[in-house]
Amino acid sequence: MNSVSHQNKESYIGLIVLLLAVGLVWAVSGWVIYPLPDRGTFGDMFGAVNALFSALAFAAIIYTIFLQRKELALQRQELAFTRAELEGQKLQLVAQNEVLRIQNFENTFFQLIKLLNDIISSIDLQDSGGNVTSGRDCFNAFFTRLKVSYFKAKKDNPQVDEQQVATIAYENFYKRHQGEIAHYFSTLYNIIKFVHGSEIKNKKFYTNLVRAQLSNQELLILFYNCVTPLGSEKFKPLIENYALLKMLPTQYLFAAADHASMYLNSAYGRAEQSVE
Repeated sequence: MNSVSHQNKESYIGLIVLLLAVGLVWAVSGWVIYPLPDRGTFGDMFGAVNALFSALAFAAIIYTIFLQRKELALQRQELAFTRAELEGQKLQLVAQNEVLRIQNFENTFFQLIKLLNDIISSIDLQDSGGNVTSGRDCFNAFFTRLKVSYFKAKKDNPQVDEQQVATIAYENFYKRHQGEIAHYFSTLYNIIKFVHGSEIKNKKFYTNLVRAQLSNQELLILFYNCVTPLGSEKFKPLIENYALLKMLPTQYLFAAADHASMYLNSAYGRAEQSVE
């Protein structure tokens, strides 16, 4: 574009020089002819020349307009190139923002996973014999105690259905172990909620990573936690949406056939739902 402008500038200079030369010739001719007595007759001889110069002047104007039009076309072309370049930069910026957004999401996500594992590591139980169980092994003891609570509730409440028995059993168990597991379930719920509420595209990839962290006993206790009012309203729909019970060993449920039906099939990954 700069080269073209330079060429146009040289053309304008040449045109100006030509017009100045014509003006100079006209002035000199007037100075030479004016003293002649028959200058009128002599001047008539140059009528055609005057017409020629007028035509040349008109042509010069047309040529100038042509050059301006050409330069405007080149300017429009350069503007189009500039817009295309800006659009490319915009797309690049959008891609960079997307990468940054994913990085920020994953940083928070994996920090929450670490927090969950730290909570599990901090759990410890002591039995009547003074033996201490700590970390993820505590969930084996939790499940055993929940099972005892279930059969006691079933014996004490023969008139109620399985849903109510499971609820009574878990609520009694929870009162006893709230100090150990309340923070655990709160953190687990908030991890899934964080993924669900994010703008990340492949949400199920991340909830699958969470599910992979859970042992069989954790899944079983999670199952019963969310059939009670403690988790049925908020957590249970997320479990069903993201198939968090897909790896649940249903044969270890206290009443396998009856209890498994407390969740939608999607909770077990049998009727996958779109969560994008």
